[in-house]
Amino acid sequence: MAFKLPALPKLSGRTIALLTAVAAVGVGAVAANASKESPPAAGTPVAAPAADAPDADEAVSHDATAAELKAAAALPQCRSARLVPVNRSWGIPMPSILGSTSTTCNLMYGDDPYRGSSRTGDPDTAIQVLQRNLNFCYGTKLAVDGIYGTNTRTVIKMVQRKHHLVVDGIYGPKTRSAMNWRLYSMATRSWSRSCSSPL
Repeated sequence: MAFKLPALPKLSGRTIALLTAVAAVGVGAVAANASKESPPAAGTPVAAPAADAPDADEAVSHDATAAELKAAAALPQCRSARLVPVNRSWGIPMPSILGSTSTTCNLMYGDDPYRGSSRTGDPDTAIQVLQRNLNFCYGTKLAVDGIYGTNTRTVIKMVQRKHHLVVDGIYGPKTRSAMNWRLYSMATRSWSRSCSSPL
């Protein structure tokens, strides 16, 4: 008596590829689980579990980041914008402190537009000045909306990486001094065609 297998339906190439992928995922999951449960062989170095850390691009010392964040928290929010003179002809429009010539202030994620209980000044204008400059000098396409949201913070982090600063996403004095700016001439009422870092 001959044994005869039942006829199997013909499978398309797509079905075969799908079944192969499902099988590979299953085998991978079993192998990964087995490697977790099996103890390492004698003499094999054991890797320490990875600590939760920020992005690899943001590999800065924890102490430096903590110090930067503490210093940033101590600064007032930029609630105005002013033209900071560079020479007799040119100046830089940049965020500043309300009612002051000082630009030693900061903008950070969540400034939309005010931070804290005070509602004085015009922080959305300060944020818009920053966003316009980032768009021109760094080729970004931020909405000039006066909101320091995720996109603005991401661009500031990119600028900080580019200029080798602590990557915290906060616009403050160090970022201001390192980044490139577009200049404006009050005499001719015209903008520079390129950006520079004259501070």
